[in-house]
Amino acid sequence: MKAKKLLTLGLAALMTFSFTACSTEQQDAVERIKAQGYITLGTSPDYAPSEFYIDDNGTKRIVGSDIALAQAVADKLGVELQIQESDFNTVIANAQAGTIDMGISGFAWEEDRAEVVDFSDDYSRDSGTSFQGLMIRKEDVDKYQTKEDIRANGAIVGAQAASIQYTMSLTIADEDHIVQLADTTNCAAQLSTGDIDAFVCTSTQAVAMMETYDNIMLLPKETFNMDPDNFYNRTGVIFSKDPAYDSLEEVVNEVIAEAKVPNEEGKTQLDIWYEEAVALMPFDLTEELKASGELPS
Repeated sequence: MKAKKLLTLGLAALMTFSFTACSTEQQDAVERIKAQGYITLGTSPDYAPSEFYIDDNGTKRIVGSDIALAQAVADKLGVELQIQESDFNTVIANAQAGTIDMGISGFAWEEDRAEVVDFSDDYSRDSGTSFQGLMIRKEDVDKYQTKEDIRANGAIVGAQAASIQYTMSLTIADEDHIVQLADTTNCAAQLSTGDIDAFVCTSTQAVAMMETYDNIMLLPKETFNMDPDNFYNRTGVIFSKDPAYDSLEEVVNEVIAEAKVPNEEGKTQLDIWYEEAVALMPFDLTEELKASGELPS
């Protein structure tokens, strides 16, 4: 009787262990996504023309070249794209935790990020004009003639939290003179009102900000290129490091590879997505870049 009882307890323990092991093992991401009929994308929509809001007949809608890439992934899987908006830092945290399937928000590869999330292949496109720059108020243009003037004048520099722009800010200002904000929209607003004195962003973002605030400007690329060696020019989609997401990363890499193939006119799908995104912006990006002196007129 005692032996029978021990056998019963042993089988129960084995069944409990087997159930626990199965419940904690993550289902393959692609299988799960296809079964549920949708894929969740995390993004911070304040980075035009990559991801930004438009007014679509009274409805606020997130669009952009990054969103087009995400839609192409959803189309390849035959599922709906569901977008989860959050601030930039939260997108990384959500991808790390696996509460979103993938994150796209102009994420440049850097070692610290690669330790907590996986990156897809690079999908950046070289427009030949975009760069990491510095914005200031127009009234301060005489004060800031070189990067060294930022620290010398004790300028308060803003940057999006957990971004490469924050890392770049450390090269021109002491840490106690840097303010990390949730997104670039906040950076631009606080620069305009005088709460900060400068902030680092891409030149394409700067064009969008100058359209909104007429008292701020982008400093010249020749003297204020914050990434002259293009160290941060690799951009990828991010995923949880859980092996269950390896299959999804493979699908995304396939979509990126296909999007890099030039058509008969020499344009890639990445180029087309970019141009379509620019066309959705409430102003002509090329003309604004010309007006700001970043493109020859």
